[in-house]
Amino acid sequence: MTKRVGKIRKQFLSRERLLLIVEYLCRPEKQRNWTEATAEAWADYLRNLEDNITILYYKLRYQVWDPKPFIIFEKMEMGKLRIIYASYPEEQIVDNLYTDCLNYVFFDQKKIVPANCYGSIKGKGQHEMRRAIIRKVRHRTDLYVGISDTQKYYPTMNHRVLMQTLCQHIKDRWLLWLSRVNLKRMGDLGIALGLPSSNPIGHIYHAALDWMILLAYKVRRYYRFCDNKFVIHKDVNYTHTVMRVLRDQTEAIGQRIKADWRVVWCKEERFECLGAMINSHSAKLRTKSRRRIERMMRLRIKEGDPMKALASWSGVKGSLRDLSVSNLIDYWKRNYPEFFHLLRWAREMLSEARHRKKWHRKLERILTIAKDLRSDHNKTLYPYGLINTAPTETA
Repeated sequence: MTKRVGKIRKQFLSRERLLLIVEYLCRPEKQRNWTEATAEAWADYLRNLEDNITILYYKLRYQVWDPKPFIIFEKMEMGKLRIIYASYPEEQIVDNLYTDCLNYVFFDQKKIVPANCYGSIKGKGQHEMRRAIIRKVRHRTDLYVGISDTQKYYPTMNHRVLMQTLCQHIKDRWLLWLSRVNLKRMGDLGIALGLPSSNPIGHIYHAALDWMILLAYKVRRYYRFCDNKFVIHKDVNYTHTVMRVLRDQTEAIGQRIKADWRVVWCKEERFECLGAMINSHSAKLRTKSRRRIERMMRLRIKEGDPMKALASWSGVKGSLRDLSVSNLIDYWKRNYPEFFHLLRWAREMLSEARHRKKWHRKLERILTIAKDLRSDHNKTLYPYGLINTAPTETA
């Protein structure tokens, strides 16, 4: 076992950090999603902010802080009725502090979460995982894909198993106390859905199982997005074996794989991956997922934020490698003329940057969101962007 991480309280617990968390939680983009009750609760807390932060600091320092119970409500999300847990301002501040500590220990210091795991990790969202799987199975007729889904992912996490994992890697008694206090809010079982700390806890809970599949069973093409697991292998029998191991080991940590897990041959049958239907020769979003993203895109266009609209579009179409540049530009010009001029502006800025040999990070981020419209020298600049001189491919 590697060395445990200590001295976390001295590094993370301070009045300045608590004030920075309050500033982060009260940003304008956060306040847009506040309900009237949330706005009133934060208004009461901010009236005596300095005193409240000082009191909270000493309660945490001397380990006498006692959180209030959750505010529980139901929400329909993607056709499923989910139970969402909301917190009061003080509990939100502590949970963000707890999340920072977990990220420092398990992502920065220990690095126990494999690179094949996606979801709620910066730069590793569902679009990135979908693209990674598409790249693995594209034009491959010899691969089999095992698909499984964990039943009630967050509500069934065992606190005893989680605390054993935390104690293996954390030496600081204060952080272990804070972990126990946060877990007691849910009773004896489960993690609250909707809190910042829920996402890293989910990865920490399954880290040992992920490494067992990667190292003990030598499955290089293993991917996990929270509760969704994908195993890609050439041998159909070995894929079935690994899927049964996943089922048994998931039950060993107190959870259960849904009974509809299966193994498909990607040459003949499509499989679902985070709202997309994929096989070895094509990949497209399901109709319901496409419509939901397009509604979000239209909403962001009305809000006057073309960059976020283009980001939504990248979720619909994937990366530029799967598309014809000319077809993509024609589609944008025809359907979204409100922000199409932005692409031409970005292309001209890139030409100037190349001429002066200066690369600007802001411009690179814009172009990445706008489908990375960078050209080679043998492409021609047209009034509405870049049209490849090669024959047009089908998008």
